[in-house]
Amino acid sequence: MNSNEDSWSSDSDNENDDEIVEEDLHFYPICCQKTFDVAASFSTLADAIEHDLVTNKFDVLEHLPPASCNNFFEKAIIFINKSRYFISSLDKNNDDFLDEEHLGNRLTDYFKANNDETSEKKEQFFKPCLEDDAFLMCMDDLQDLMKQREKETGTDEENTKIDEANPTTNELQMRIAALEEKLKLAKACITSLTIDSSDHPTSASVSKGTSQDNDTNYFGSYSHFSIHETMLQDTVRTKSYQDAISLNSMALFKDQVVIDIGCGTGILSLFAAKAGAKKVIAIDASDVYKEAINIVELNGFSNVITVLHGKVEDLIAQNKLPLEKKEKVNVIISEWMGYALFYESMLPSVLAVRDSYMNKDDGIGTMFPNGCSIFLEGASDSRLDYWDNVYEINMTPMKPRAARELAQNANVEMVDPENVVTNRVLLKTWNLNACRDEDLNFVVPFQLNLKEGSGDSVKLNKLVVSFDIAFNLPQTTPVYFSTGCQSKSTHWKQTTLWFNPIGGSPTINRGEVMRGTLHMGRNTDKPRDIDFLVMWEIGSLHSKENKDIFIRRCDGTIVNNLK
Repeated sequence: MNSNEDSWSSDSDNENDDEIVEEDLHFYPICCQKTFDVAASFSTLADAIEHDLVTNKFDVLEHLPPASCNNFFEKAIIFINKSRYFISSLDKNNDDFLDEEHLGNRLTDYFKANNDETSEKKEQFFKPCLEDDAFLMCMDDLQDLMKQREKETGTDEENTKIDEANPTTNELQMRIAALEEKLKLAKACITSLTIDSSDHPTSASVSKGTSQDNDTNYFGSYSHFSIHETMLQDTVRTKSYQDAISLNSMALFKDQVVIDIGCGTGILSLFAAKAGAKKVIAIDASDVYKEAINIVELNGFSNVITVLHGKVEDLIAQNKLPLEKKEKVNVIISEWMGYALFYESMLPSVLAVRDSYMNKDDGIGTMFPNGCSIFLEGASDSRLDYWDNVYEINMTPMKPRAARELAQNANVEMVDPENVVTNRVLLKTWNLNACRDEDLNFVVPFQLNLKEGSGDSVKLNKLVVSFDIAFNLPQTTPVYFSTGCQSKSTHWKQTTLWFNPIGGSPTINRGEVMRGTLHMGRNTDKPRDIDFLVMWEIGSLHSKENKDIFIRRCDGTIVNNLK
């Protein structure tokens, strides 16, 4: 979405009734002892925090994350509700409860003893303890107080980074745009927290508690025959694996130990067995493993291929892989790729097997494929014009709805190469034999230039993400395939990040470029989903005194989720 459009702004025409006026709020201190009535409250957030510090010797800001923390609002919400629940659980008849300073010490000790979030079901603290808690309604003010504290103590991490980097005004504006987008998401989160989950069983407050582990739905989806039919009929995908394995049978597979992660119907395991592997361990966590066992037996490879059922991390932890003592794996094969390469987050499971079992001593162990790359390009799209004339009926009122939905989340679609208007640029490449799990979340710069013949001024409706896969080890026959718009289509199609098609899609003129940064990483609550943040600007490059000077014309931000 464009940085100028704030769908969460309180002055929106549809949201005037939800506007929060701080003067109308009652801020109850975190260490509030009394019944929550107006007499126990303060008129400002700062006064309530000051009361906690002076009267109860409890420093609220000391327990908050740095203001620049990406999930500041989430952690602050948990802290506030956790504190409220703890205070409400204390014995009100105990003399210690009436000791104001002792109450603050009790709360401090509680957090010292319970500072490991992974040991708690933190989602329970997303539901407010106090109805209409003003602390939760003014999270941006709370972050501002934290920023002020950090400046006073010299711990303002964000300002320190800015000073050290000495960024340009344009870069600062792009950072501000990104922070504004995060604030929009935080406001949406806070709005959902005030909804009573018993009245709204489909609200965000419910899904928050049930979405931490989406493995069940993920593995369940691979129990349906249609997804395996789709993958097997994708000849680019399946034939590339078959060629890579068969063409390198002597170099990699003959008499070797092979593991196939996410084996599905067992097709890659059977390719490896046909290529001469002496032992193949095929692993799948979905129910299709039952059919894989029968397929292996039917094709006469039961003496080579062992099919295991379970999540590979669990099998490793339980030492259930059929390997002899000190036996290592020579080749790890897996078709782990998802939309935009990393959707479904299967690669970390493959890396876990690599780090635990791959033969690294003599240098012959390898991942196969052993390399992948991700790319970006820009495209135009006139699909909204469809609503101008639908069976000779004007349906243009549908355009705003279609535009909102296109820009709301990342989309998976087949992009016509004729609509691609920029060059295809490489964002990042991974060596799968060496990369780490943390390398899969990344931030990279990019620059897009207009293609020749695309015109003097082009409307850019969406950014297109695609990937390439490489089987290209030394002394082997290399095999590659691409999911780019210009290549033969695959079931992965392409992933698109739309600008707001109505009023928000930028134009690139001849002689201008689009440059920016793309942030891509696993969603915090649903790690098999992917979050995208793109900060971009369009302008022209001019050389002056042997330096390139960038003159900006427009900029913006895209925030998308692929789910």
